Amino acid sequence: QIIFPHSHSPLPAAHRTTTPHIHILLPTSPKRSMSLSRLSLLSQRSLLRSPSFLASRSLSSSSPAPCTLYHYTICPFCCKTKSILTHLSIPYTTVEVNPLTKSQLKPLEDDGYKKVPIALIGGSKVNGSSSIISEYLSSSPLPRPGYADEDALRWLDWCDSHLAVRIYPALTKDFSSSLQAFSYLDAVPTFTPFEKASAKYVGALAMVMASGKIAKKYNITDVDLSLLEAAQTWEEQLQPFQGGDEPSVADVGVYGVFKGLENAKGEWFDKVMGVGNVGEWYG
Repeated sequence: QIIFPHSHSPLPAAHRTTTPHIHILLPTSPKRSMSLSRLSLLSQRSLLRSPSFLASRSLSSSSPAPCTLYHYTICPFCCKTKSILTHLSIPYTTVEVNPLTKSQLKPLEDDGYKKVPIALIGGSKVNGSSSIISEYLSSSPLPRPGYADEDALRWLDWCDSHLAVRIYPALTKDFSSSLQAFSYLDAVPTFTPFEKASAKYVGALAMVMASGKIAKKYNITDVDLSLLEAAQTWEEQLQPFQGGDEPSVADVGVYGVFKGLENAKGEWFDKVMGVGNVGEWYG
């Protein structure tokens, strides 16, 4: 089990009492393409090994800047980001974005980026989970040597490019499961009753329709089998963590994806937890 410092809860910020690579801004795009993932990963590897970065890590005593995170509660990329921020003891607050209107993002659309997560860090806008995490890997004390080494970063990238994209179709493969996933909207205090109902039912239907497109894009023919194969791939890295005896940033990211979807879990979740040692790792 991954232990979070200072008794921080690993649950998404929406379930807490607060309102839930490397100082470099990587190129961002509305699409999470594989080429961008590789560029992001290469940038992280290069800077994390550079002498100037290592020297700045040892000399810096300033606290990392707090952040405001714009998110959806059930977005795997958002859940991954919140888990890592929590594990690094980064102070952050969240703004729940209406998945139907995205009205909360309108003041931030100067660059045309309309996806989540988006972070405001020290007044600067950072788009996408990879860039947000990389920003804090550069400015925060890491839990241990090797926490974000090359192998850990490769598996953190796998979490985006392989695992998260298989969870979406599993969450929303039919209207009933999709509606269950979107039921988190009932508890969002900043939404009106109409906003909750419309986003829940229209959003659930839209995601069922989008689920097939996502599966086709990633050549997924059997949603459940594909997710189980991803879980098996992850299980093969656990010794007992991907990071060995202690969690790496990849462990924390993958854990966050599952933990953040705790209230939306169904049959798919139980099957994943039954793969080898995954349930014990997650425990």
